[in-house]
Amino acid sequence: MAKKIKKDDPMYREALSWMAYRYAIGITEYVGRSGKSEAERYRMFRDIEFDTEEFHALAGAFMDFLKRKKITDIVQLRDKYRENDLIWLSRNYAMGRHSYVASHCEDIISYSDEVLSPQRKEFMAHDIRRELGDHLRFQSFFFDLPLGIERTHSPLDLFLRFITENDVDTEEKLLEYDHIQVIISPEGEVSYRTEKKDKVDKEKDYFSAMWSVDDYIGWDELASYFLPSCHKKCRMVYDGKESIVPYIDSWARIWDGSGKMQYERVKVPIDKRPGFFRRSFLVEECIVEENL
Repeated sequence: MAKKIKKDDPMYREALSWMAYRYAIGITEYVGRSGKSEAERYRMFRDIEFDTEEFHALAGAFMDFLKRKKITDIVQLRDKYRENDLIWLSRNYAMGRHSYVASHCEDIISYSDEVLSPQRKEFMAHDIRRELGDHLRFQSFFFDLPLGIERTHSPLDLFLRFITENDVDTEEKLLEYDHIQVIISPEGEVSYRTEKKDKVDKEKDYFSAMWSVDDYIGWDELASYFLPSCHKKCRMVYDGKESIVPYIDSWARIWDGSGKMQYERVKVPIDKRPGFFRRSFLVEECIVEENL
């Protein structure tokens, strides 16, 4: 079981800071649609001269911001938002890494209730889902998702539903697709429109479920953990005792020795401490009523 990291643990800020700066280095090089890097955009505000019209407009907007956030101490503001920034930056660095930091989602769960507001949790949940969708979209099979789908659906869940329902149980079968379009009806029903390649280019077309799905499942669970709309309850009976257990829906890899790309739906309890997160699933045979 992973050790629970608390906010006052020295490793908390050290780990956050290390991953945050590793990610933040990249924004100095990234050039957005405006043709300016993120660092250059921030420099525009830094270069505003004191006691000018621009300065007073910026100061006024900043004071309004402080009032909305009910912040009276500038030190409080700095500490609060520095922490939020560190968590967000470290998340961007760790998500999708194929090393020990891929489990950073479990650390964030450990201290999230102490340092993140409900609004910030919702923002991060949608941000995680959006990145998962982008990752699946830019594969050779082009998993085409509706714009803004992250607010109502998990892109990873939609992908795993597709391969499960269509018996796509190997990477080779998946790479036969050229376009997989997700369609959501006005009633919320999900369907898929697909096109296949004439020929698979084995040198260019590549997909690893272990890297592109398994390392992301925990982050998808983190997003669901942060969204109250994803929380459910079930009634369980074990050893003659009945209990109501809160949970979120997720997926787990089926390791049966076949080497196939197979996943099954699981229910992850969220009433236990985060050290059990991702590694504890509810036993379906003990569930007598679900989705309460």
